[in-house]
Amino acid sequence: MALLPCNGATAQQVLAQAAAVANVTVECAAEAAEALRGDAPPTASAVEAALRAAIDDVLATPHPATPALLPDPHTLRHHLARFRDLRRRTFVAPDNSGLRARYEDAGYTLCVMLGHRMFHHAINAAEQLVAIRRLDGPPLHRPEPET
Repeated sequence: MALLPCNGATAQQVLAQAAAVANVTVECAAEAAEALRGDAPPTASAVEAALRAAIDDVLATPHPATPALLPDPHTLRHHLARFRDLRRRTFVAPDNSGLRARYEDAGYTLCVMLGHRMFHHAINAAEQLVAIRRLDGPPLHRPEPET
């Protein structure tokens, strides 16, 4: 769907939801989507509003991350620390465009590493993975081997 970067199943879901809300056919909702892109004449505002609401619902729904491989814990901690540092420095100097770009790059890196689309979800996932690794890590005190 040109209005929302998604797969075919999600596009069908959006069109079906908009059609149900506006009480029209799926074909009518598809025509409204084309009209929003500017490829067709405008449609009824109720259908357009339902379509926009369905798109907003899909964008607001968090999608669980399903990375093929979990990142190395050391690498994840490094990137998370870098992100936190850049976030702190960006808050201190919000007008520094170079710093803001590096901050956004660090967030994007976490998104890619963890398979999330939004910074907030990626950071939460990274924090959880780091915390889990701390709990599952080696014991703080190892017993002395008996001789």
